[in-house]
Amino acid sequence: MNDSELDEILNQWRAPSAPPSLRKRVRAGFPAGPPRKLRWGRSLVAAAILAALVFFLVVTQATPHPTASIPWSVDSEFIRYAENGSSSIEMYTTSYESTGSNANEILVSRSAPGNPFKTVLGQTMDATLPALGRFHNHVLGFVAPGMLAKMEQMKRSRPPGISFITGCDPDGECLVLDHYGFAKAANGCVDSPVVDRATILNHPTEAVRERWTEHGRVTLWIAPDLGCFALKVTYEAERPDGAFHLVAAKQALKVTLNP
Repeated sequence: MNDSELDEILNQWRAPSAPPSLRKRVRAGFPAGPPRKLRWGRSLVAAAILAALVFFLVVTQATPHPTASIPWSVDSEFIRYAENGSSSIEMYTTSYESTGSNANEILVSRSAPGNPFKTVLGQTMDATLPALGRFHNHVLGFVAPGMLAKMEQMKRSRPPGISFITGCDPDGECLVLDHYGFAKAANGCVDSPVVDRATILNHPTEAVRERWTEHGRVTLWIAPDLGCFALKVTYEAERPDGAFHLVAAKQALKVTLNP
């Protein structure tokens, strides 16, 4: 018997109908009345959503917003370029550059244009991850008191560096942010050759460039008077003919000086 013959037999076969006694016994096993479990399930979902919103609000209120305690902040947009040259804005951010031997760009806020759900999700991650980090350190300090001291010693022993938020992770739809780090110069910002100079938003910048991938490069225009903040970042991919074309970019829109 081949497959076609088996299919014909199965198509002709019909399962016998359930007897009335079976139907009666099945109905007797369920209580009469409205489907309370369905209403309870909806209530549970609503309660979970409400709890998530309350948690987000509590954490957001408990997390300090550093804009009032820093001398300046920068509003930026993150842009993605298609093969045909068209562009779309992936994200808006407000951030600043921390000071010290190991400086980092600190994110104050962000939003995804036209996508309020992604905006709330990103803001929730930004608020909860530092809180989780502090909780982790608290637990680690309780379980292994000497571990935190070793971690701090390792941080202090690292050579001076500086890092920037340079773009969105394509796989994370801008929920995960890309960072790029450089060695810090003894007198200046980045210990790399300057490939360009430009004035952006009335701030002089010096551009440095590194290989992004085997067939790509990233260029950052850094403002020394803004704590070495990168006011512009471009990602370029190399075509077979050796020419480069834009893939993604970060562009400063406004610099706010806080009194």
